[in-house]
Amino acid sequence: VIVRDPVVMVATLPRFLNIGDNSRFAIDINNVEGEAGTYKLSLSSTGPVAIPANQRERSLQLAKGARQSLSVPISGASVGIATIEARLTGPGFDGPQTFRIGVQPGRPPLINRTVRPLAAQASVRLTPDLFADLLPGTGLASISVSPMTALDVPALLASLDRFPYGCTEQTVSRALPLLYVNALSAVNALPTDTNLDERIRTSIERVLARQDSNGSFGLWSVGGDDIWLDAYVTDFLTRAREGGFVVPQIGFDLALDRLRNFVANQDFTKGSGEDLAYAVYVLARNGRPVMGDLRYLADVRIKDFGSPLAQSQIAAALALLGDRGRAQAAFTTAVSALGAAVDKPVSRPDYGSRLRDGAAVLTLAAEAGAQAADITAVGRVVEDARSRRSYTSTQEEAWMVLAAEALTKRAEGIRVTVNGTPHAGALYRNLRADALGGAGFTVANAGSTPLQMVVSVAGNPLTPEPAASRGYSIARNYYKLDGTQVDPAHVNQNDRLVVTLKVTETEAAFARLLLVDYLPAGFEIDNP
Repeated sequence: VIVRDPVVMVATLPRFLNIGDNSRFAIDINNVEGEAGTYKLSLSSTGPVAIPANQRERSLQLAKGARQSLSVPISGASVGIATIEARLTGPGFDGPQTFRIGVQPGRPPLINRTVRPLAAQASVRLTPDLFADLLPGTGLASISVSPMTALDVPALLASLDRFPYGCTEQTVSRALPLLYVNALSAVNALPTDTNLDERIRTSIERVLARQDSNGSFGLWSVGGDDIWLDAYVTDFLTRAREGGFVVPQIGFDLALDRLRNFVANQDFTKGSGEDLAYAVYVLARNGRPVMGDLRYLADVRIKDFGSPLAQSQIAAALALLGDRGRAQAAFTTAVSALGAAVDKPVSRPDYGSRLRDGAAVLTLAAEAGAQAADITAVGRVVEDARSRRSYTSTQEEAWMVLAAEALTKRAEGIRVTVNGTPHAGALYRNLRADALGGAGFTVANAGSTPLQMVVSVAGNPLTPEPAASRGYSIARNYYKLDGTQVDPAHVNQNDRLVVTLKVTETEAAFARLLLVDYLPAGFEIDNP
């Protein structure tokens, strides 16, 4: 049985376009068994693709069995998904087809973050001018009003949502805050994420697909040898179960058994222990018997742990198992160590930094009900560490969201108004340009406590940023297969090129990096 149109129309589009790109929409028409005669091709488009007016309609003379190939110029006009409808009509035939193509900005996004004080009874008005330097349709402003500038939840969530990569650590860092997003949204009048449950379930499935039979998790494939990562994943799975999500019991037990075996056989030495502390905390959160290990670590070895986060995890584990006295003493030690901590110019095996440790200590201390003085001291460290950073990692962003959720109940006394409407507690909002309108968006501090307002504007710039180098320089060259260097702006259809990337580091140092080279529109990877 042959199933086909009597006149077959096949179209070929570029995989995607960037704004300003000019390309071709190729159409091949084959009159397999239709009547001979005059046919009319009509093209219409909706969305960010432009088709010249004189190319939207064509008349064709098609004999039976004849073929014709057409080429229609198209260009990327703005960001979004475009729909093109091609309708071929003729003697006894009417065949419409629909095609879709995405138009991308063609340049990486930027995030501009500004912090301004909001004194008692003062107000700030935001206008669409915030997005003046960004491509239309790409701008998003995240507003945070609270005593702390670091925990600007909308910007943190937006940054995590934009993060395009999916190793196990990054997958968990994106999914872990989602367990608390709708609770934060309910308190702060943010839009509820209706697809949140599915995203969390997908993350659970992805990390469990990388679990080995010994309970370990790999970064990109099955199995690994990183106990800290194992504990981080198991912490996420634990919190997901607490939130009512289904985690397969066999995989969960394998993960906990791996952590318990590690704790039972660990010979703790001074200056390490980040993986040991995290494993003990996760086991305690799941009610596994570790009290004997905990008391020894808290009484004898607490100052030997290599990071304030590890010390606070020992404290939180003690609090979970009911030993409040030892827990508070351990928290005090962690807060003291955090105050003296400095970032080194190398990456840490536990993905940590002063900011990540501070946000995590703040989370655990608030969850465990630590003394208000300790929480205040950690908050100052987090504020200072955030003010020194122009870029934040997925680890830092995830723990700052968790810290904001843990501190929600401590935000009493904050009173603001939004366009004159009262709002109690810290204020978080996401705004696009059309939401500001002509009147703008006005936030006022209606209370007596001075607050901080953080405005993070993310989007793709109208003009590309100049080349930058921070710790590394990258040189990229294109060659033909015979070794002849070429300019990629002047290549012919079907040319095959080799891309070489040369990366030079200014100082040899341990780091966790991704090298990303974007595919230009109109090019294809020859053999993925």
